[in-house]
This record gives sequence, structure tokens and C-alpha cells, in this order.
Amino acid sequence: MMPFGAGRRVCPGLAAAMLHLEYFVGNLVREFEWCEPDRDEEVDLAEFRGFFFTIMNRQLRARLVPRGRGSARST
Repeated sequence: MMPFGAGRRVCPGLAAAMLHLEYFVGNLVREFEWCEPDRDEEVDLAEFRGFFFTIMNRQLRARLVPRGRGSARST
């Protein structure tokens, strides 16, 4: 959460930004079927540690398939 700062100088839009992010991710989960990529690629959880950050050595990939509009889904 470094982009939003901390303490007295915290971003006043933090709560609104988090609300929008939750809405965005919820819509992605609702609208798409998340599948493994077609390639025979294993998930590698090895990390690269930078000075201020930690990232994955290899990106985690997924294939998104739009869900059918006519299918019955729970809301």
C-alpha cells in the first residue's frame, strides 16, 4: 500500500480506491472462467527479492474465457 502513503499524509482517496478495486476484481471473477494456459508450463513460486519489493521470477499466467450470457449463474 505504499502508493497511498501512511500516517498523517495518507491519501484521502484510499477507501474509495480500495472499494473500486474490490468491485473490479469481483467483476473479473464473475464474468470470466479462469483456466490454466494451454502451454505445459508448471507454476513456479520462486521469488526475486528487490530492495523494496518481492516479485515472482516467472509471471503467473491464466487463460480467461468469457462466461456464457445464457448460463444460469448465482448472484
